[in-house]
Amino acid sequence: MNQQLGIAPAADTLVRRREWRASQPDSIDALQVVYKVAERCNINCSYCYYFHMGDETPLERPAYAPHAVTERLAHWMADGCAELRIPHAKLAFHGGEPAMIGADAFGKACRTLRDVIEPVATLSLAIQTNGVLLDERWTDQFIEHAVGVGISIDGPQAANDRFRLDKRGRSTFQRSEDAIRRLVAARPYGAPLPSTISVLHSANDYRDIYHYLRDLGVEELNFLLPDRNVDDTAFRASDEAADYGRCLSEIFDAWLAEDNQAVRIKFIDQTMVHFRASVTPGAIFRRGRKSNQVVIARSDGTVAIDDSYIPALDWYSRAPVRPMATHSLRDFLGNPIFQEIETTANSIPTGCRDCRWRDMCRGGDLENRFSAASGFDNPSVYCGAYKGLYATVCQRLVEGGYPAHLVTEKFGAL
Repeated sequence: MNQQLGIAPAADTLVRRREWRASQPDSIDALQVVYKVAERCNINCSYCYYFHMGDETPLERPAYAPHAVTERLAHWMADGCAELRIPHAKLAFHGGEPAMIGADAFGKACRTLRDVIEPVATLSLAIQTNGVLLDERWTDQFIEHAVGVGISIDGPQAANDRFRLDKRGRSTFQRSEDAIRRLVAARPYGAPLPSTISVLHSANDYRDIYHYLRDLGVEELNFLLPDRNVDDTAFRASDEAADYGRCLSEIFDAWLAEDNQAVRIKFIDQTMVHFRASVTPGAIFRRGRKSNQVVIARSDGTVAIDDSYIPALDWYSRAPVRPMATHSLRDFLGNPIFQEIETTANSIPTGCRDCRWRDMCRGGDLENRFSAASGFDNPSVYCGAYKGLYATVCQRLVEGGYPAHLVTEKFGAL
Protein backbone atom coordinates (compact mmCIF):
# COMPACT_ATOMS: atom_id res chain seq x y z
CA MET A 1 0.00 0.00 0.00
CA ASN A 2 2.84 2.43 0.81
CA GLN A 3 4.30 1.86 -2.64
CA GLN A 4 0.90 2.53 -4.25
CA LEU A 5 0.67 5.78 -2.29
CA GLY A 6 4.11 6.92 -3.40
CA ILE A 7 5.75 7.03 0.02
CA ALA A 8 9.02 6.36 -1.77
CA PRO A 9 10.31 9.31 -3.83
CA ALA A 10 7.82 10.04 -6.61
CA ALA A 11 7.93 12.05 -9.79
CA ASP A 12 4.41 13.50 -9.77
CA THR A 13 4.47 17.09 -10.97
CA LEU A 14 1.65 19.34 -9.88
CA VAL A 15 0.62 22.18 -12.14
CA ARG A 16 -2.06 24.56 -10.98
CA ARG A 17 -3.98 26.01 -13.88
CA ARG A 18 -3.97 29.81 -13.69
CA GLU A 19 -6.71 30.63 -16.16
CA TRP A 20 -9.16 28.54 -18.10
CA ARG A 21 -11.99 29.15 -20.56
CA ALA A 22 -14.10 26.31 -21.91
CA SER A 23 -14.55 28.03 -25.26
CA GLN A 24 -10.83 28.50 -25.94
CA PRO A 25 -8.97 25.98 -28.12
CA ASP A 26 -6.71 23.54 -26.26
CA SER A 27 -8.63 24.03 -22.97
CA ILE A 28 -10.32 20.61 -22.89
CA ASP A 29 -8.80 17.15 -23.12
CA ALA A 30 -12.09 15.25 -23.47
CA LEU A 31 -15.63 16.31 -24.38
CA GLN A 32 -18.12 14.11 -22.54
CA VAL A 33 -21.65 14.17 -23.94
CA VAL A 34 -24.42 12.55 -21.94
CA TYR A 35 -27.03 11.78 -24.59
CA LYS A 36 -30.61 11.65 -23.34
CA VAL A 37 -31.57 9.37 -26.16
CA ALA A 38 -34.66 8.31 -24.17
CA GLU A 39 -36.55 10.83 -22.04
CA ARG A 40 -38.75 8.16 -20.44
CA CYS A 41 -38.04 5.15 -18.24
CA ASN A 42 -39.50 1.67 -17.98
CA ILE A 43 -39.13 1.59 -14.18
CA ASN A 44 -39.87 4.10 -11.42
CA CYS A 45 -36.99 4.53 -8.96
CA SER A 46 -38.37 6.74 -6.21
CA TYR A 47 -35.04 8.54 -5.69
CA CYS A 48 -34.51 9.37 -9.39
CA TYR A 49 -33.13 12.89 -9.80
CA TYR A 50 -34.35 13.08 -13.39
CA PHE A 51 -38.04 12.47 -12.74
CA HIS A 52 -38.52 13.12 -9.02
CA MET A 53 -36.54 16.27 -8.20
CA GLY A 54 -39.00 18.83 -9.55
CA ASP A 55 -37.73 19.30 -13.12
CA GLU A 56 -40.65 18.43 -15.41
CA THR A 57 -39.03 19.42 -18.70
CA PRO A 58 -38.06 15.85 -19.72
CA LEU A 59 -41.76 15.08 -20.19
CA GLU A 60 -42.04 18.03 -22.58
CA ARG A 61 -39.43 16.61 -24.96
CA PRO A 62 -39.80 13.69 -27.39
CA ALA A 63 -39.78 10.33 -25.65
CA TYR A 64 -36.98 9.11 -27.92
CA ALA A 65 -34.42 11.01 -29.98
CA PRO A 66 -34.98 10.44 -33.71
CA HIS A 67 -31.95 9.37 -35.70
CA ALA A 68 -31.80 12.82 -37.28
CA VAL A 69 -30.94 14.22 -33.85
CA THR A 70 -28.17 11.62 -33.47
CA GLU A 71 -26.76 12.67 -36.86
CA ARG A 72 -26.87 16.33 -35.89
CA LEU A 73 -25.20 15.55 -32.56
CA ALA A 74 -22.42 13.60 -34.28
CA HIS A 75 -21.58 16.52 -36.56
CA TRP A 76 -21.94 19.03 -33.69
CA MET A 77 -19.42 17.06 -31.63
CA ALA A 78 -17.03 16.54 -34.55
CA ASP A 79 -17.13 20.20 -35.58
CA GLY A 80 -16.68 21.30 -31.96
CA CYS A 81 -13.74 19.00 -31.33
CA ALA A 82 -12.08 20.23 -34.51
CA GLU A 83 -12.61 23.92 -33.72
CA LEU A 84 -11.52 23.67 -30.08
CA ARG A 85 -8.78 21.10 -30.73
CA ILE A 86 -10.29 18.57 -28.33
CA PRO A 87 -8.50 15.24 -28.93
CA HIS A 88 -10.95 12.93 -27.17
CA ALA A 89 -14.73 12.56 -27.19
CA LYS A 90 -16.92 10.41 -24.98
CA LEU A 91 -20.60 9.74 -25.44
CA ALA A 92 -22.82 8.00 -22.90
CA PHE A 93 -26.29 6.86 -23.95
CA HIS A 94 -28.46 7.86 -21.03
CA GLY A 95 -32.02 8.66 -20.07
CA GLY A 96 -34.54 7.86 -18.79
CA GLU A 97 -33.73 4.34 -19.91
CA PRO A 98 -31.68 4.33 -23.14
CA ALA A 99 -32.33 0.66 -23.92
CA MET A 100 -35.95 1.61 -24.66
CA ILE A 101 -34.85 2.77 -28.13
CA GLY A 102 -34.18 -0.86 -29.10
CA ALA A 103 -30.99 -2.69 -30.05
CA ASP A 104 -31.21 -1.98 -33.78
CA ALA A 105 -31.65 1.78 -33.33
CA PHE A 106 -28.81 1.73 -30.83
CA GLY A 107 -26.47 0.01 -33.28
CA LYS A 108 -27.38 2.49 -36.02
CA ALA A 109 -26.64 5.39 -33.67
CA CYS A 110 -23.26 3.91 -32.72
CA ARG A 111 -22.25 3.52 -36.37
CA THR A 112 -23.21 7.10 -37.17
CA LEU A 113 -21.35 8.52 -34.20
CA ARG A 114 -18.16 6.59 -35.00
CA ASP A 115 -18.28 7.37 -38.72
CA VAL A 116 -18.62 11.12 -38.15
CA ILE A 117 -16.54 11.75 -35.01
CA GLU A 118 -13.60 9.36 -35.24
CA PRO A 119 -11.89 11.15 -38.16
CA VAL A 120 -11.61 14.15 -35.81
CA ALA A 121 -11.23 12.76 -32.26
CA THR A 122 -10.89 9.42 -30.55
CA LEU A 123 -14.36 8.32 -29.47
CA SER A 124 -15.44 6.11 -26.60
CA LEU A 125 -19.05 4.98 -26.30
CA ALA A 126 -20.91 3.92 -23.16
CA ILE A 127 -24.42 3.26 -21.94
CA GLN A 128 -25.91 3.65 -18.47
CA THR A 129 -28.88 1.33 -18.08
CA ASN A 130 -31.00 -0.44 -15.50
CA GLY A 131 -30.35 -3.63 -17.47
CA VAL A 132 -33.98 -4.74 -17.48
CA LEU A 133 -34.26 -4.83 -21.29
CA LEU A 134 -30.82 -6.22 -22.09
CA ASP A 135 -30.56 -9.57 -23.85
CA GLU A 136 -28.14 -11.35 -26.20
CA ARG A 137 -28.91 -8.91 -29.05
CA TRP A 138 -27.72 -6.07 -26.85
CA THR A 139 -24.58 -7.98 -25.90
CA ASP A 140 -23.82 -8.38 -29.60
CA GLN A 141 -24.21 -4.63 -30.12
CA PHE A 142 -21.91 -3.83 -27.21
CA ILE A 143 -19.25 -6.15 -28.64
CA GLU A 144 -19.59 -4.86 -32.21
CA HIS A 145 -19.40 -1.18 -31.25
CA ALA A 146 -17.02 -1.45 -28.26
CA VAL A 147 -19.53 0.08 -25.85
CA GLY A 148 -18.83 0.29 -22.12
CA VAL A 149 -21.83 -0.74 -20.04
CA GLY A 150 -22.83 0.64 -16.66
CA ILE A 151 -25.72 -1.04 -14.85
CA SER A 152 -27.64 0.56 -12.02
CA ILE A 153 -28.23 -1.87 -9.16
CA ASP A 154 -28.22 -1.07 -5.45
CA GLY A 155 -27.11 -4.48 -4.19
CA PRO A 156 -28.82 -7.79 -3.42
CA GLN A 157 -32.60 -7.92 -3.79
CA ALA A 158 -33.54 -6.46 -0.40
CA ALA A 159 -31.37 -3.39 -1.01
CA ASN A 160 -32.29 -3.03 -4.67
CA ASP A 161 -36.04 -3.36 -4.09
CA ARG A 162 -36.11 -0.56 -1.55
CA PHE A 163 -36.29 2.01 -4.36
CA ARG A 164 -35.78 0.35 -7.75
CA LEU A 165 -39.26 -0.95 -8.61
CA ASP A 166 -41.18 -0.89 -11.86
CA LYS A 167 -44.24 1.24 -12.50
CA ARG A 168 -46.48 -1.43 -10.96
CA GLY A 169 -44.39 -1.68 -7.82
CA ARG A 170 -42.70 -4.94 -8.81
CA SER A 171 -39.08 -5.93 -8.35
CA THR A 172 -36.58 -5.19 -11.11
CA PHE A 173 -33.75 -6.97 -9.34
CA GLN A 174 -33.50 -10.29 -11.15
CA ARG A 175 -33.42 -8.79 -14.64
CA SER A 176 -30.70 -6.31 -13.61
CA GLU A 177 -28.62 -9.06 -12.01
CA ASP A 178 -29.13 -11.30 -15.06
CA ALA A 179 -27.81 -8.52 -17.32
CA ILE A 180 -24.65 -8.26 -15.25
CA ARG A 181 -24.12 -12.02 -15.23
CA ARG A 182 -24.69 -12.23 -19.00
CA LEU A 183 -22.08 -9.58 -19.74
CA VAL A 184 -19.54 -11.06 -17.33
CA ALA A 185 -20.04 -14.50 -18.91
CA ALA A 186 -19.59 -13.03 -22.40
CA ARG A 187 -16.36 -11.24 -21.55
CA PRO A 188 -14.15 -13.95 -23.10
CA TYR A 189 -16.05 -13.34 -26.36
CA GLY A 190 -15.34 -9.61 -26.36
CA ALA A 191 -18.17 -8.23 -24.25
CA PRO A 192 -17.21 -5.36 -21.94
CA LEU A 193 -17.01 -6.13 -18.24
CA PRO A 194 -19.90 -4.09 -16.83
CA SER A 195 -19.52 -1.46 -14.14
CA THR A 196 -22.20 -0.74 -11.55
CA ILE A 197 -23.75 2.31 -9.95
CA SER A 198 -25.41 1.96 -6.56
CA VAL A 199 -27.19 4.70 -4.62
CA LEU A 200 -26.32 4.52 -0.92
CA HIS A 201 -28.85 3.99 1.83
CA SER A 202 -27.92 4.10 5.49
CA ALA A 203 -29.88 0.94 6.35
CA ASN A 204 -27.64 -1.27 4.18
CA ASP A 205 -24.49 -3.16 5.15
CA TYR A 206 -21.95 -2.12 2.53
CA ARG A 207 -19.43 -4.82 3.28
CA ASP A 208 -22.11 -7.26 2.17
CA ILE A 209 -23.01 -5.17 -0.88
CA TYR A 210 -19.35 -4.82 -1.87
CA HIS A 211 -18.87 -8.59 -1.72
CA TYR A 212 -22.13 -9.21 -3.56
CA LEU A 213 -21.04 -7.02 -6.48
CA ARG A 214 -17.55 -8.48 -6.51
CA ASP A 215 -18.96 -12.03 -6.49
CA LEU A 216 -20.87 -11.10 -9.65
CA GLY A 217 -17.49 -10.37 -11.26
CA VAL A 218 -17.74 -6.57 -11.35
CA GLU A 219 -14.44 -4.71 -11.01
CA GLU A 220 -15.58 -1.08 -11.36
CA LEU A 221 -18.06 -0.12 -8.62
CA ASN A 222 -19.57 3.32 -8.20
CA PHE A 223 -21.52 4.50 -5.17
CA LEU A 224 -23.61 7.67 -5.09
CA LEU A 225 -24.94 9.66 -2.18
CA PRO A 226 -28.70 10.34 -2.53
CA ASP A 227 -29.58 13.61 -4.24
CA ARG A 228 -30.38 16.41 -1.80
CA ASN A 229 -29.27 19.96 -1.07
CA VAL A 230 -28.68 22.11 1.99
CA ASP A 231 -32.33 23.18 2.12
CA ASP A 232 -33.21 19.67 3.35
CA THR A 233 -33.49 20.88 6.94
CA ALA A 234 -34.86 17.62 8.31
CA PHE A 235 -31.82 15.72 7.03
CA ARG A 236 -29.44 18.34 8.38
CA ALA A 237 -31.11 18.22 11.81
CA SER A 238 -30.67 14.45 11.97
CA ASP A 239 -27.41 12.55 12.37
CA GLU A 240 -27.99 10.66 9.14
CA ALA A 241 -25.02 12.22 7.32
CA ALA A 242 -22.74 10.41 9.78
CA ASP A 243 -24.55 7.18 8.90
CA TYR A 244 -23.55 7.69 5.28
CA GLY A 245 -19.99 8.13 6.48
CA ARG A 246 -20.30 4.67 7.97
CA CYS A 247 -21.53 3.36 4.59
CA LEU A 248 -18.56 4.87 2.74
CA SER A 249 -16.17 3.58 5.40
CA GLU A 250 -17.54 0.05 5.11
CA ILE A 251 -16.90 0.12 1.36
CA PHE A 252 -13.38 1.40 1.95
CA ASP A 253 -12.69 -1.29 4.53
CA ALA A 254 -13.93 -4.04 2.21
CA TRP A 255 -11.87 -2.69 -0.68
CA LEU A 256 -8.76 -2.36 1.46
CA ALA A 257 -9.13 -5.88 2.84
CA GLU A 258 -9.44 -7.38 -0.63
CA ASP A 259 -6.30 -5.51 -1.77
CA ASN A 260 -7.01 -6.01 -5.46
CA GLN A 261 -5.67 -3.24 -7.68
CA ALA A 262 -8.06 -4.26 -10.49
CA VAL A 263 -11.02 -3.07 -8.41
CA ARG A 264 -11.80 0.60 -9.02
CA ILE A 265 -14.13 2.74 -6.94
CA LYS A 266 -14.34 6.40 -7.92
CA PHE A 267 -14.69 7.97 -4.48
CA ILE A 268 -11.78 5.91 -3.18
CA ASP A 269 -9.58 6.87 -6.13
CA GLN A 270 -10.46 10.52 -5.55
CA THR A 271 -9.59 10.23 -1.86
CA MET A 272 -6.41 8.20 -2.09
CA VAL A 273 -4.65 10.53 -4.51
CA HIS A 274 -4.32 13.10 -1.71
CA PHE A 275 -2.27 10.63 0.35
CA ARG A 276 0.53 10.29 -2.19
CA ALA A 277 3.67 11.63 -0.62
CA SER A 278 4.31 14.07 -3.46
CA VAL A 279 0.77 15.43 -3.63
CA THR A 280 -0.44 18.55 -1.90
CA PRO A 281 -4.10 17.99 -0.93
CA GLY A 282 -6.41 20.06 -3.07
CA ALA A 283 -3.93 20.70 -5.89
CA ILE A 284 -5.55 20.81 -9.31
CA PHE A 285 -4.17 18.35 -11.85
CA ARG A 286 -4.91 19.73 -15.30
CA ARG A 287 -1.65 20.54 -16.97
CA GLY A 288 -3.28 23.26 -19.10
CA ARG A 289 -6.44 21.33 -20.01
CA LYS A 290 -9.64 20.37 -18.26
CA SER A 291 -9.70 16.60 -18.24
CA ASN A 292 -13.43 16.25 -18.87
CA GLN A 293 -16.09 18.76 -19.95
CA VAL A 294 -19.66 17.48 -19.57
CA VAL A 295 -22.48 18.56 -21.88
CA ILE A 296 -26.01 17.14 -21.93
CA ALA A 297 -27.62 16.44 -25.32
CA ARG A 298 -31.40 16.07 -25.29
CA SER A 299 -33.88 14.22 -27.45
CA ASP A 300 -35.17 17.45 -29.01
CA GLY A 301 -31.78 18.47 -30.40
CA THR A 302 -30.87 20.92 -27.63
CA VAL A 303 -27.85 20.95 -25.35
CA ALA A 304 -27.65 21.90 -21.67
CA ILE A 305 -25.30 21.91 -18.71
CA ASP A 306 -24.67 18.82 -16.58
CA ASP A 307 -28.06 17.69 -15.25
CA SER A 308 -26.51 16.18 -12.12
CA TYR A 309 -27.06 19.75 -10.83
CA ILE A 310 -30.85 19.28 -10.86
CA PRO A 311 -30.93 19.04 -7.02
CA ALA A 312 -29.94 22.74 -7.15
CA LEU A 313 -33.13 23.30 -9.13
CA ASP A 314 -33.59 27.01 -8.33
CA TRP A 315 -30.24 27.64 -10.01
CA TYR A 316 -30.35 24.85 -12.61
CA SER A 317 -33.72 25.95 -14.02
CA ARG A 318 -32.15 29.24 -15.15
CA ALA A 319 -29.21 27.58 -16.91
CA PRO A 320 -28.89 28.00 -20.69
CA VAL A 321 -30.41 25.54 -23.15
CA ARG A 322 -29.41 25.95 -26.79
CA PRO A 323 -30.33 24.23 -30.10
CA MET A 324 -27.43 22.41 -31.74
CA ALA A 325 -28.75 23.61 -35.09
CA THR A 326 -27.96 27.26 -34.28
CA HIS A 327 -25.23 27.11 -31.62
CA SER A 328 -21.87 25.45 -32.08
CA LEU A 329 -20.05 23.77 -29.20
CA ARG A 330 -17.81 26.82 -28.95
CA ASP A 331 -20.84 29.13 -28.80
CA PHE A 332 -22.41 27.05 -26.06
CA LEU A 333 -19.26 26.72 -23.96
CA GLY A 334 -18.78 30.48 -24.23
CA ASN A 335 -21.76 31.04 -21.93
CA PRO A 336 -20.60 32.56 -18.61
CA ILE A 337 -22.21 29.73 -16.65
CA PHE A 338 -19.30 27.41 -17.50
CA GLN A 339 -16.82 29.79 -15.92
CA GLU A 340 -19.19 30.17 -12.96
CA ILE A 341 -19.26 26.40 -12.46
CA GLU A 342 -15.50 26.15 -12.75
CA THR A 343 -14.84 28.98 -10.31
CA THR A 344 -17.40 27.72 -7.80
CA ALA A 345 -16.19 24.12 -7.95
CA ASN A 346 -12.63 25.26 -7.22
CA SER A 347 -13.65 27.57 -4.36
CA ILE A 348 -13.91 26.42 -0.77
CA PRO A 349 -17.18 27.44 0.95
CA THR A 350 -16.84 29.97 3.74
CA GLY A 351 -18.03 27.46 6.33
CA CYS A 352 -15.32 24.97 5.35
CA ARG A 353 -12.25 27.15 5.72
CA ASP A 354 -11.35 25.99 9.23
CA CYS A 355 -11.94 22.29 8.46
CA ARG A 356 -8.89 20.04 8.35
CA TRP A 357 -10.35 18.20 5.35
CA ARG A 358 -11.14 21.31 3.28
CA ASP A 359 -8.45 20.77 0.63
CA MET A 360 -9.55 17.20 0.03
CA CYS A 361 -13.32 17.65 0.19
CA ARG A 362 -13.54 21.25 -1.09
CA GLY A 363 -17.10 21.45 0.18
CA GLY A 364 -18.38 18.37 -1.62
CA ASP A 365 -20.32 18.09 -4.88
CA LEU A 366 -21.88 21.36 -6.02
CA GLU A 367 -25.48 20.18 -5.98
CA ASN A 368 -25.10 19.07 -2.35
CA ARG A 369 -23.74 22.52 -1.43
CA PHE A 370 -26.70 24.48 -2.75
CA SER A 371 -29.27 26.47 -0.79
CA ALA A 372 -31.77 29.04 -2.05
CA ALA A 373 -30.44 31.58 0.46
CA SER A 374 -26.70 31.40 -0.21
CA GLY A 375 -26.25 29.52 -3.45
CA PHE A 376 -23.24 27.19 -3.37
CA ASP A 377 -21.46 28.90 -0.46
CA ASN A 378 -22.29 26.09 1.98
CA PRO A 379 -20.58 22.95 3.21
CA SER A 380 -22.09 19.83 1.68
CA VAL A 381 -25.23 18.50 3.28
CA TYR A 382 -23.09 15.33 3.53
CA CYS A 383 -20.29 17.03 5.47
CA GLY A 384 -20.60 14.50 8.30
CA ALA A 385 -20.27 11.61 5.85
CA TYR A 386 -17.00 12.93 4.42
CA LYS A 387 -15.54 13.58 7.86
CA GLY A 388 -16.33 10.03 8.90
CA LEU A 389 -14.82 8.56 5.75
CA TYR A 390 -11.60 10.60 5.91
CA ALA A 391 -11.04 9.76 9.57
CA THR A 392 -11.46 6.06 8.77
CA VAL A 393 -9.08 6.24 5.81
CA CYS A 394 -6.39 7.95 7.91
CA GLN A 395 -6.76 5.41 10.72
CA ARG A 396 -6.61 2.39 8.41
CA LEU A 397 -3.61 3.69 6.47
CA VAL A 398 -1.63 4.46 9.61
CA GLU A 399 -2.51 1.01 10.97
CA GLY A 400 -1.12 -0.39 7.72
CA GLY A 401 2.19 1.48 7.99
CA TYR A 402 1.49 4.83 6.34
CA PRO A 403 3.61 7.49 8.12
CA ALA A 404 1.48 9.22 10.74
CA HIS A 405 3.52 12.40 10.38
CA LEU A 406 2.41 12.69 6.75
CA VAL A 407 -1.24 12.64 7.83
CA THR A 408 -0.49 15.51 10.22
CA GLU A 409 1.49 17.42 7.60
CA LYS A 410 -1.24 17.06 5.02
CA PHE A 411 -4.38 17.50 7.13
CA GLY A 412 -3.32 18.79 10.55
CA ALA A 413 -3.40 17.02 13.88
CA LEU A 414 -6.50 15.15 14.99
